[in-house]
Amino acid sequence: MKPDRESFRCLASALVAVGCCTTSGAKDLDALHGDWAIRIDGGGEIYSATLSLKAGDEGEPSVVGKYSSDGRRGRVTDVRRDKEFFVVEVATRRSGMPASGAFAFELIADRMVGDVDFEYGSSARSYEFEATRINDGGNAAMETTATRAADMPVSVATAANATAANEVKVDRSSVTVVFQNGSEGYEGAVDTEIWGIAPTKPLDRQGTMTADSNNGGAESQVLMRFDEVFGDDEERAPLGSRIVSATLQVVVFDPGSTVYLHQVLVPWHAWATWDAMAYGVSVDDIEASTVRDGFSFGEITMDRQTVEFDVTQTVQKWADGQPNYGWLFINTGGNGWDFYSSDWIEQELRPTLRIEYALR
Repeated sequence: MKPDRESFRCLASALVAVGCCTTSGAKDLDALHGDWAIRIDGGGEIYSATLSLKAGDEGEPSVVGKYSSDGRRGRVTDVRRDKEFFVVEVATRRSGMPASGAFAFELIADRMVGDVDFEYGSSARSYEFEATRINDGGNAAMETTATRAADMPVSVATAANATAANEVKVDRSSVTVVFQNGSEGYEGAVDTEIWGIAPTKPLDRQGTMTADSNNGGAESQVLMRFDEVFGDDEERAPLGSRIVSATLQVVVFDPGSTVYLHQVLVPWHAWATWDAMAYGVSVDDIEASTVRDGFSFGEITMDRQTVEFDVTQTVQKWADGQPNYGWLFINTGGNGWDFYSSDWIEQELRPTLRIEYALR
């Protein structure tokens, strides 16, 4: 049966308004432990977020966690159960102001399905959302060789049972690799601007990039890609690995209008032009994904400010074998959003991709 969306909205709205509910035992919340990829339906616009929940240590709440949405990090302030609904409350920032969110949902076939209410300043918004589990929070790491022995040949199972008393655990330690042109010999970052005013001119060797829906009378978009980030050597992430987290950082020097980041689904060259990309890249699930990897409101408070996008879900797709065609920056307004490119003379201002992975 489809969940009652109106019930979710009423519950989420009440939680944001009064901040109360009926709390159940901590054991009921064990099913929420782990990492979750959230897809929020913003009424025609799709937003993405990640949620990580785990058991709290002594002196902490029974469940603690972290929250990240469109490059903005937050924290989990409460996790509980109210009758048939689970509730997760978060504190984050939105439009430059502190914001609170209340996720009210059912757990259906290992998916969170429900509504979320965000409140910031004098504004409040309610959205439908679904979340899928990325991993189980390390429960699998506690699996012993004896548990796995049933699926092994008899001779192997016997040897496994002999070491079961030692509870041999899977190594889940993570490794972080960083990619930035000029750092540790890496030169695989490529970015280029495509512009309707100069439809056949390559703009890949510029020191700065501009995403603008009205740049001198026509749109300009930015394509960015980090090549050779997967491989067998220690400087790269292995194909097939589990991506714990991945962040894309750019240094912005002009605030501009809101910019969205989308995964590109078609190949492109460093010398790509507006015309060569079929008159710009369309966000249509053919040329670029309609699901955003993040966005920035252009809230630049200084001459140079680092803006971070959470790109974990897209990098995981590449680790699982999908082609890596990078990202598209598109601007929602006529005020250009400018940042330093991978060709900028000062290395520390160039875009950076940071990947934390663990072997499966």
